Amino acid sequence: MKVISIINHKGGVTKSTTCIHLAAYLAKRGYKVLIVDFDPQRNLSEGYGIPEDYPYTVLDMLNGKSGVRLKNKKGGLYILAGDKMLDTVLFPLEILKNRLNTLDKMFSDEHGIDFDYCVVDCSPSDIKEKFYPDGKLLPKLNQIALFASDMFVVPLLHKKFAVDGLANFMYDASNFKEKYNPDLKVGGVFFNVVTERARSFKKYYKEVKDAVPPDFFLKSYVRKDVRIEDATDVGKSIFEVDPNSRAAKDYSKLTRELLKKLN
Repeated sequence: MKVISIINHKGGVTKSTTCIHLAAYLAKRGYKVLIVDFDPQRNLSEGYGIPEDYPYTVLDMLNGKSGVRLKNKKGGLYILAGDKMLDTVLFPLEILKNRLNTLDKMFSDEHGIDFDYCVVDCSPSDIKEKFYPDGKLLPKLNQIALFASDMFVVPLLHKKFAVDGLANFMYDASNFKEKYNPDLKVGGVFFNVVTERARSFKKYYKEVKDAVPPDFFLKSYVRKDVRIEDATDVGKSIFEVDPNSRAAKDYSKLTRELLKKLN
């Protein structure tokens, strides 16, 4: 099972939306996909209509609770529900990696389900290092997610608030990769909700492309499409609501580009 984290230190930059449609495209291609809501805000879970009192959450998994229960969507898509209390507990860096390996093996042994990909929806927080008094790393949620991942992807909007601080975030991510997960691949930065003719898109697309290493930048971007909002309103992916829409075509292209880098 390959683990892909969708991550950014900013909120409101379409992390959850990216998770939903990227995972849906993978499932559409016949893969078995697990989505993990690793954000205490639970936006992804709410988008799938999963209530707060769902009987099993990501916090239960981290705590080693038995009776794993995933929300199953048609087409080989499974969701591990989020939990608003997720950020109230301190966990070791390797906890998510270990628990996902256990879950993957259990579903294979007990249900005959072999997950190909896991997509993790991360929280809007930084990944700067903090340490315990004894010098050991004090793991943050996003660091725990990156440690469990094979690749990370950073969605952006072509707005000043979204681009500000990106260079520092990518530096911190590279530093984390070097120290704690050398095999972690940088899927890259990509723009979402794009208005191609907008001056701001042309400006920030060039600015970001020039600012980050070539391997850190994704050429694919996703154009603004009202059908995405329609899909969100009914708790479905763009491929269920309008598979011929421009957003569906763009998410397909984006995911194919990521798979080439990952595999």
